[in-house]
Amino acid sequence: LQDWLLEVWRRFGQTVIFITHDVEEAIYLGDRVAVMSPRPGRIVKTVDVPLLRPRRQAMITEPVFSSLLAELLEALGVTD
Repeated sequence: LQDWLLEVWRRFGQTVIFITHDVEEAIYLGDRVAVMSPRPGRIVKTVDVPLLRPRRQAMITEPVFSSLLAELLEALGVTD
């Protein structure tokens, strides 16, 4: 489904605002990821995603992906 959505975006070139609770999905799909706080919902961090397009599932194993994931999970208060 993620790859289908990326193909639709590529074909039509429209801006898409995608809301998800899945941090990996946000990194894979987005050019920029905004982290929101709990109520009241405020943007507490915004991160640009420097992954090249077209995106491939294999990108999730790249160091930059892991680094972004750690940074976003930290902003969410998720610790090991």
